[in-house]
Amino acid sequence: MPVKMNPIESPAGDAILVGDPRRAFTLAQELTGKPKMSHQARGLWGYVGTTDSGRRLTVQSTGSGGPSAVPVIGDLADAGVTRMLRLGTCLATDPELMSGTVLLVERAVIADGASRTLSGRDDFARPDRELFSVLEGLGREATVSSHDLVERYEPAGDGGGQAPAVARDLQTATFLAMCRRISVPAAALLIVAEDRSGDRLGEEDLWQLFRTAGKAALSRLERTDPNPQLEV
Repeated sequence: MPVKMNPIESPAGDAILVGDPRRAFTLAQELTGKPKMSHQARGLWGYVGTTDSGRRLTVQSTGSGGPSAVPVIGDLADAGVTRMLRLGTCLATDPELMSGTVLLVERAVIADGASRTLSGRDDFARPDRELFSVLEGLGREATVSSHDLVERYEPAGDGGGQAPAVARDLQTATFLAMCRRISVPAAALLIVAEDRSGDRLGEEDLWQLFRTAGKAALSRLERTDPNPQLEV
């Protein structure tokens, strides 16, 4: 089955990747002026626009889970993206981690099939060191774990809370492993959408955190852009 996504508009050098297509649309409108759709295959919407400082930025949805993200990441890299940031959500596994906390992923425990294959069966996937440093201070530095299934669908005794992970998601390890495999610097910021007690953020609160984190990350990316693409 073909997986080539064929972007319809050339992407920018920097790309912020989110899971939900609706969130990609809203974030693109927030971070850029008059964004154009750049990617629509399989309903995975992507946009490219110009920021207030005149630089081009891509905001792209990846869908849910690692296998959904892999062809998107590959297509963006083939089309010229040189840095990628995942901005996503996660569930707390540490009972002291509160919903609404922003995490800067220091490493991702590989507990899913896609990232294990992409990484050569490593135990962890890690962000690019330089890009991680660029984003320092935007969230609590943490280890998370990535899985094939959401927690409630896994068999009892799965070991999903592999220490020392404080939260879990479905995509970060694959995202980091895929970017490393194709030599694209990558890092991830995750928002804790639900804590261990089951307290879950409302959509409006979650969006405000996405908005704030997206703007803060963009500011850091723009200040350290190794090859700025200015709109003329």
